[in-house]
Amino acid sequence: MWIVAIALPILIVVFVLLLLAEVRRFKAGRHLISPRRLGLRLIAGGLMIVLLTAVFLGLFVLDLNEVRGRPHLFLVFWSACLGVSVLVILVMLADMREVEDRYAQRRHELSRDFARSAAKPEEPPARQAEARGDDEARHDGGG
Repeated sequence: MWIVAIALPILIVVFVLLLLAEVRRFKAGRHLISPRRLGLRLIAGGLMIVLLTAVFLGLFVLDLNEVRGRPHLFLVFWSACLGVSVLVILVMLADMREVEDRYAQRRHELSRDFARSAAKPEEPPARQAEARGDDEARHDGGG
């Protein structure tokens, strides 16, 4: 049980640091995510911090390891933790949907750009040489 007592606070600190780094990268413009996705990630991270804190408090402060002592508090507390974990999953599913939409949009843009470049006829080498010759003739005649 002591491993859990050490791991939970470490995980809370890790989540806080990751959220701060995410906000910092976004503010610096070094992030390619939308403000909506950043909001979803911040909400999910905040909910994870709440969940980890609640688990720590439930196990080590409130001593809700067993149903015997206070069954109603046990049931309400751990049901609330379950509810928060379901919220985390729903928020992450929304974030995943945003990622999929951005991926599909980017794939469509790349396909469109590729089709445009493939449809654009290239000039034959002779015409390129003529074009360079005309430019040189204009340059020599003007000087």
